[in-house]
Amino acid sequence: MSFSARRVRRAASAATVLLVAALLAAALALAPALAAAQIAPDAGTPGQAAYDLRQLVAKYVAWRGPAFDELQTVHERLYVDTQAGRRSGALWMDRQGRLRREIDGDDARLLEVAGPDGAWRLGADGRLEDDPAGVERARRYAALQFGDALRGRDGARAALAGTADLEDRTWTVIRVSFGDADVYDALVDPATGGLCCYRITEGGAQRTELFGDWRLVDGVRMPFTRLVRAGYDMGFRAAAVELNRDLDPALFAKPAEK
Repeated sequence: MSFSARRVRRAASAATVLLVAALLAAALALAPALAAAQIAPDAGTPGQAAYDLRQLVAKYVAWRGPAFDELQTVHERLYVDTQAGRRSGALWMDRQGRLRREIDGDDARLLEVAGPDGAWRLGADGRLEDDPAGVERARRYAALQFGDALRGRDGARAALAGTADLEDRTWTVIRVSFGDADVYDALVDPATGGLCCYRITEGGAQRTELFGDWRLVDGVRMPFTRLVRAGYDMGFRAAAVELNRDLDPALFAKPAEK
Protein backbone atom coordinates (compact mmCIF):
# COMPACT_ATOMS: atom_id res chain seq x y z
CA MET A 1 0.00 0.00 0.00
CA SER A 2 1.65 3.23 -1.05
CA PHE A 3 1.15 6.65 0.38
CA SER A 4 2.10 10.07 -0.87
CA ALA A 5 5.75 11.06 -0.97
CA ARG A 6 4.62 14.49 0.12
CA ARG A 7 3.37 13.10 3.41
CA VAL A 8 6.66 11.25 3.95
CA ARG A 9 8.72 14.36 3.22
CA ARG A 10 6.58 16.43 5.55
CA ALA A 11 6.90 13.78 8.26
CA ALA A 12 10.63 13.41 7.74
CA SER A 13 11.24 17.12 8.30
CA ALA A 14 9.63 17.14 11.75
CA ALA A 15 12.86 16.89 13.72
CA THR A 16 15.89 14.69 14.20
CA VAL A 17 14.87 14.09 17.79
CA LEU A 18 11.51 12.75 16.64
CA LEU A 19 13.23 10.38 14.22
CA VAL A 20 15.39 8.98 16.98
CA ALA A 21 12.28 8.50 19.09
CA ALA A 22 10.65 6.61 16.23
CA LEU A 23 13.57 4.24 15.80
CA LEU A 24 13.97 3.49 19.49
CA ALA A 25 11.18 1.30 20.76
CA ALA A 26 11.53 2.62 24.26
CA ALA A 27 10.64 6.10 23.12
CA LEU A 28 7.71 4.74 21.17
CA ALA A 29 6.45 3.09 24.31
CA LEU A 30 6.17 6.52 25.90
CA ALA A 31 4.17 8.01 23.04
CA PRO A 32 0.55 8.97 23.77
CA ALA A 33 -2.13 6.53 22.72
CA LEU A 34 -3.86 7.18 19.45
CA ALA A 35 -7.58 6.90 18.87
CA ALA A 36 -8.25 3.51 17.26
CA ALA A 37 -9.81 3.28 13.83
CA GLN A 38 -13.44 2.24 13.85
CA ILE A 39 -13.76 -1.55 13.90
CA ALA A 40 -16.80 -3.43 12.67
CA PRO A 41 -17.45 -6.76 14.44
CA ASP A 42 -17.21 -10.11 12.71
CA ALA A 43 -20.26 -12.22 12.03
CA GLY A 44 -20.65 -15.93 11.44
CA THR A 45 -19.71 -19.14 13.27
CA PRO A 46 -16.29 -19.76 14.87
CA GLY A 47 -15.59 -22.44 12.28
CA GLN A 48 -16.33 -20.08 9.42
CA ALA A 49 -14.19 -17.36 11.02
CA ALA A 50 -11.25 -19.77 11.35
CA TYR A 51 -11.64 -20.77 7.70
CA ASP A 52 -11.82 -17.13 6.61
CA LEU A 53 -8.69 -16.34 8.64
CA ARG A 54 -6.75 -19.15 7.00
CA GLN A 55 -7.87 -17.99 3.55
CA LEU A 56 -6.86 -14.38 4.22
CA VAL A 57 -3.48 -15.34 5.67
CA ALA A 58 -2.85 -17.53 2.62
CA LYS A 59 -3.62 -14.54 0.38
CA TYR A 60 -1.24 -12.37 2.39
CA VAL A 61 1.58 -14.92 2.23
CA ALA A 62 1.10 -15.30 -1.54
CA TRP A 63 1.07 -11.51 -1.97
CA ARG A 64 4.38 -11.20 -0.10
CA GLY A 65 6.03 -13.31 -2.79
CA PRO A 66 7.12 -16.87 -3.59
CA ALA A 67 10.12 -16.78 -1.22
CA PHE A 68 8.36 -15.20 1.77
CA ASP A 69 8.13 -18.46 3.73
CA GLU A 70 11.90 -18.91 3.39
CA LEU A 71 12.70 -15.42 4.69
CA GLN A 72 15.12 -15.63 7.62
CA THR A 73 16.97 -12.33 7.95
CA VAL A 74 16.55 -8.69 6.90
CA HIS A 75 19.19 -5.97 6.65
CA GLU A 76 18.16 -2.46 5.66
CA ARG A 77 20.17 0.69 5.12
CA LEU A 78 17.82 3.63 5.56
CA TYR A 79 17.72 7.39 5.76
CA VAL A 80 15.45 10.26 6.69
CA ASP A 81 15.78 13.86 5.57
CA THR A 82 15.22 16.39 8.33
CA GLN A 83 15.62 20.14 8.72
CA ALA A 84 19.00 19.37 10.30
CA GLY A 85 20.07 17.33 7.28
CA ARG A 86 20.08 13.70 6.24
CA ARG A 87 20.37 11.07 8.93
CA SER A 88 21.44 7.57 7.98
CA GLY A 89 20.63 4.41 9.86
CA ALA A 90 20.39 0.65 9.59
CA LEU A 91 18.31 -2.29 10.72
CA TRP A 92 19.21 -5.93 11.19
CA MET A 93 16.68 -8.54 12.31
CA ASP A 94 16.09 -12.26 12.03
CA ARG A 95 13.23 -14.69 12.39
CA GLN A 96 14.31 -15.68 15.91
CA GLY A 97 13.91 -12.12 17.19
CA ARG A 98 17.45 -10.79 17.19
CA LEU A 99 17.27 -7.08 16.40
CA ARG A 100 19.63 -4.17 15.98
CA ARG A 101 18.55 -0.63 15.06
CA GLU A 102 20.98 2.22 14.75
CA ILE A 103 20.99 5.82 13.61
CA ASP A 104 23.80 8.29 13.19
CA GLY A 105 23.33 11.41 15.30
CA ASP A 106 25.31 14.63 15.34
CA ASP A 107 27.83 13.41 17.88
CA ALA A 108 27.17 9.72 18.43
CA ARG A 109 25.52 6.62 17.03
CA LEU A 110 22.33 5.62 18.82
CA LEU A 111 21.63 1.91 19.19
CA GLU A 112 18.83 -0.42 20.21
CA VAL A 113 19.73 -4.12 20.37
CA ALA A 114 18.00 -7.34 21.39
CA GLY A 115 19.97 -10.57 21.30
CA PRO A 116 21.24 -13.56 23.28
CA ASP A 117 22.79 -11.28 25.92
CA GLY A 118 19.49 -9.49 26.52
CA ALA A 119 18.29 -6.12 25.27
CA TRP A 120 20.03 -2.80 25.71
CA ARG A 121 20.21 0.74 24.35
CA LEU A 122 23.05 3.16 23.82
CA GLY A 123 22.07 6.83 23.81
CA ALA A 124 23.74 10.03 22.68
CA ASP A 125 25.44 10.33 26.07
CA GLY A 126 27.25 7.05 25.42
CA ARG A 127 25.69 5.36 28.43
CA LEU A 128 24.58 1.72 28.18
CA GLU A 129 21.07 1.08 29.47
CA ASP A 130 19.44 -2.33 29.88
CA ASP A 131 15.96 -2.82 28.39
CA PRO A 132 14.39 -5.78 30.26
CA ALA A 133 11.28 -5.92 28.04
CA GLY A 134 13.21 -5.49 24.80
CA VAL A 135 13.87 -9.17 24.05
CA GLU A 136 10.21 -10.14 24.19
CA ARG A 137 9.20 -7.00 22.29
CA ALA A 138 11.67 -7.81 19.50
CA ARG A 139 10.59 -11.47 19.40
CA ARG A 140 6.95 -10.52 18.95
CA TYR A 141 7.73 -7.95 16.27
CA ALA A 142 9.77 -10.54 14.35
CA ALA A 143 6.89 -13.03 14.58
CA LEU A 144 4.66 -10.37 13.03
CA GLN A 145 7.15 -9.29 10.36
CA PHE A 146 8.01 -12.80 9.22
CA GLY A 147 4.36 -13.89 9.17
CA ASP A 148 4.54 -16.53 11.91
CA ALA A 149 2.26 -14.67 14.33
CA LEU A 150 -0.52 -14.50 11.73
CA ARG A 151 -0.47 -18.30 11.61
CA GLY A 152 -0.63 -18.70 15.38
CA ARG A 153 3.01 -19.68 15.81
CA ASP A 154 5.59 -18.60 18.40
CA GLY A 155 3.01 -18.33 21.17
CA ALA A 156 0.71 -16.06 19.19
CA ARG A 157 -3.04 -16.24 18.88
CA ALA A 158 -4.51 -14.77 15.67
CA ALA A 159 -8.15 -14.00 14.97
CA LEU A 160 -10.23 -11.87 12.66
CA ALA A 161 -11.29 -8.61 14.35
CA GLY A 162 -13.70 -7.04 11.90
CA THR A 163 -12.75 -4.22 9.54
CA ALA A 164 -11.02 -0.88 9.90
CA ASP A 165 -11.15 2.25 7.74
CA LEU A 166 -7.75 3.83 7.13
CA GLU A 167 -6.16 5.74 4.27
CA ASP A 168 -9.52 5.95 2.47
CA ARG A 169 -9.80 2.16 2.35
CA THR A 170 -11.56 -0.57 4.30
CA TRP A 171 -9.23 -3.31 5.54
CA THR A 172 -9.77 -6.63 7.27
CA VAL A 173 -8.11 -6.72 10.68
CA ILE A 174 -6.07 -9.74 11.77
CA ARG A 175 -5.56 -9.32 15.50
CA VAL A 176 -2.61 -11.02 17.19
CA SER A 177 -2.13 -11.41 20.92
CA PHE A 178 0.39 -13.20 23.13
CA GLY A 179 -1.66 -13.75 26.26
CA ASP A 180 -1.41 -10.28 27.78
CA ALA A 181 -2.93 -6.85 27.15
CA ASP A 182 -0.68 -6.01 24.19
CA VAL A 183 -2.33 -6.15 20.75
CA TYR A 184 -0.81 -6.38 17.28
CA ASP A 185 -3.20 -5.68 14.38
CA ALA A 186 -2.32 -6.32 10.75
CA LEU A 187 -4.66 -4.52 8.33
CA VAL A 188 -4.95 -6.55 5.13
CA ASP A 189 -6.77 -6.06 1.82
CA PRO A 190 -9.36 -8.87 1.74
CA ALA A 191 -9.28 -9.02 -2.06
CA THR A 192 -5.53 -9.11 -2.72
CA GLY A 193 -3.89 -9.93 0.61
CA GLY A 194 -1.91 -6.67 0.44
CA LEU A 195 -0.70 -5.21 3.74
CA CYS A 196 -1.67 -1.69 4.71
CA CYS A 197 -0.09 -1.35 8.09
CA TYR A 198 0.36 -2.56 11.63
CA ARG A 199 -1.46 -1.04 14.55
CA ILE A 200 0.44 -2.00 17.69
CA THR A 201 -0.49 -1.42 21.32
CA GLU A 202 2.29 -2.15 23.81
CA GLY A 203 2.18 -1.09 27.43
CA GLY A 204 -1.00 0.90 26.74
CA ALA A 205 0.65 3.09 24.08
CA GLN A 206 -0.35 2.75 20.44
CA ARG A 207 1.56 3.32 17.23
CA THR A 208 0.59 2.74 13.61
CA GLU A 209 3.14 1.74 10.98
CA LEU A 210 2.03 2.29 7.37
CA PHE A 211 4.04 0.67 4.61
CA GLY A 212 4.53 1.69 1.00
CA ASP A 213 6.73 1.52 -2.11
CA TRP A 214 6.60 -2.27 -2.12
CA ARG A 215 9.28 -3.96 -4.25
CA LEU A 216 10.24 -7.56 -4.91
CA VAL A 217 13.63 -8.40 -3.39
CA ASP A 218 14.87 -11.95 -3.99
CA GLY A 219 11.30 -13.18 -4.32
CA VAL A 220 9.90 -11.33 -1.30
CA ARG A 221 7.78 -8.17 -1.50
CA MET A 222 9.35 -5.64 0.90
CA PRO A 223 8.30 -2.08 1.81
CA PHE A 224 10.83 0.65 1.07
CA THR A 225 8.90 3.39 2.88
CA ARG A 226 7.36 3.45 6.32
CA LEU A 227 5.31 6.09 8.09
CA VAL A 228 5.11 5.81 11.87
CA ARG A 229 2.28 7.55 13.70
CA ALA A 230 2.74 7.72 17.46
CA GLY A 231 1.27 11.04 18.43
CA TYR A 232 3.27 12.61 15.60
CA ASP A 233 4.26 11.42 12.10
CA MET A 234 7.71 10.16 11.14
CA GLY A 235 8.58 8.94 7.65
CA PHE A 236 11.71 7.22 6.41
CA ARG A 237 12.93 5.26 3.42
CA ALA A 238 15.13 2.22 2.89
CA ALA A 239 18.06 2.90 0.60
CA ALA A 240 18.83 -0.82 0.23
CA VAL A 241 17.36 -4.09 1.48
CA GLU A 242 19.26 -7.38 1.75
CA LEU A 243 17.55 -10.65 2.64
CA ASN A 244 18.76 -13.98 4.00
CA ARG A 245 22.34 -12.86 4.59
CA ASP A 246 24.25 -14.26 7.55
CA LEU A 247 24.18 -11.74 10.40
CA ASP A 248 27.38 -11.32 12.38
CA PRO A 249 26.71 -12.37 16.02
CA ALA A 250 28.85 -9.43 17.11
CA LEU A 251 26.02 -7.09 15.98
CA PHE A 252 23.91 -8.37 18.89
CA ALA A 253 26.62 -8.76 21.53
CA LYS A 254 26.45 -6.48 24.52
CA PRO A 255 29.59 -4.35 24.87
CA ALA A 256 31.57 -4.48 28.06
CA GLU A 257 30.87 -1.76 30.60
CA LYS A 258 33.54 0.93 30.65
